[in-house]
Amino acid sequence: MKIIHTSDWHIGQTLYQYSREEEHEFFFEQLKSIIINEKPDALVVSGDIFHSATPTVLSQRLYYHTLVELSRLYEDLQIIVVAGNHDSPSRLEAPQELWTAFNVTVIGSLDFYRNTEVSELPYDASKIQIPIKRNDEIIGWVLAVPHINAGNYPSLKENDSYSNRVLSFYNNLKDSLRQNPQYEEKHAVVSTGHFMISSANVKNNHNIVGGEESIESSGFSSMSGIDYWALGHVHHPQNIADNERIRYSGSPFAMTFNEDYEHSVTVVNIENHVLDVKIVDIKPLIPILDFPSKPDSYEDACDIEEVMTRLCEITDKKYYVRLHVGSKTSVSDVINAKILEAFKDKEAKYCGIQLHMPKKENIETASSIMTLDDFKAISPFMLGCEVYKKKNNEEMPEEMKKMFEDVCNEVMKQCGNGAMK
Repeated sequence: MKIIHTSDWHIGQTLYQYSREEEHEFFFEQLKSIIINEKPDALVVSGDIFHSATPTVLSQRLYYHTLVELSRLYEDLQIIVVAGNHDSPSRLEAPQELWTAFNVTVIGSLDFYRNTEVSELPYDASKIQIPIKRNDEIIGWVLAVPHINAGNYPSLKENDSYSNRVLSFYNNLKDSLRQNPQYEEKHAVVSTGHFMISSANVKNNHNIVGGEESIESSGFSSMSGIDYWALGHVHHPQNIADNERIRYSGSPFAMTFNEDYEHSVTVVNIENHVLDVKIVDIKPLIPILDFPSKPDSYEDACDIEEVMTRLCEITDKKYYVRLHVGSKTSVSDVINAKILEAFKDKEAKYCGIQLHMPKKENIETASSIMTLDDFKAISPFMLGCEVYKKKNNEEMPEEMKKMFEDVCNEVMKQCGNGAMK
């Protein structure tokens, strides 16, 4: 069985208010060529199809148009799509009856039984056990598991941790497949999953929240009966624990400036339970660019005059550009206006400035310690002035200070507390 594994499309995402629709179309054209060249039995999309649970009409139109086009590339291609944490399960799954005509299977959520005595499993396993056929003969299976909220995995009587519940869920699902009368030992088995594995490299992933629950990778490595794990959620393409059987395919292009690495889709050929994995790079339509470069410190950064002088090097090229400037103060409105003018009607898309300031002088710890009463005694106006000073290494300008004080006084007046000092 041969599959193409991709995930985390995030259709509808914007970068600094710039639409990514053209970039998605460019990716889909590349995906179409890869499918034509590789002739897979199935295309597996492992979640986060849309960037929002309420995608725009334009985003949905692009999605529907793309799946229909891909499904028509050749008759035997099966397309399997599962929901990610960004997707609305019901919205994604609603047109399933229509998708059947295009050999497309979309799984938004598990169907749990109200009466758990109906089956050994508390959900309909047959819905997510998708047979993959070649010339009308089953050659393998995809366990099409969508994103499942942590609390919805079936509980265990003992060792009821999140990781154990997830691994138990997959073990039971795999055992259920083996009891299917159509299943044969020679069949290849691929399982999807949209979650966080503890050993995954998520350093530059825009979508991972600190402290998010994760699953131990050792449980997947030791689980037999599943030939390949087609994972989604982490944007950085990677194998888990150096095991090519467990892989995040990653996003098709950079979703933020932090995702400055190669993006790709994964082609997996499984013969007699032996894997041949090939990584196919995706060319970005509009690369991200930190300009002049991303410095390590204020001392390594270019000042604003040099950056402005060098803008002509990149404004006529297709880039998303984030400027890096070394400065002791914030950038003035006049400079910002000049930067905007330099990018006006140019190919490059301006995405803001990242300032690199000198390290602040150490302040004696004793002087910075305050009691709760001390903190309550500080007025919002004084606190705001202090925050500005710490951030910009200078006092707030008098004109700005006067406006800020007026705003604070008006807010306090509305709260009935009188003016502040």
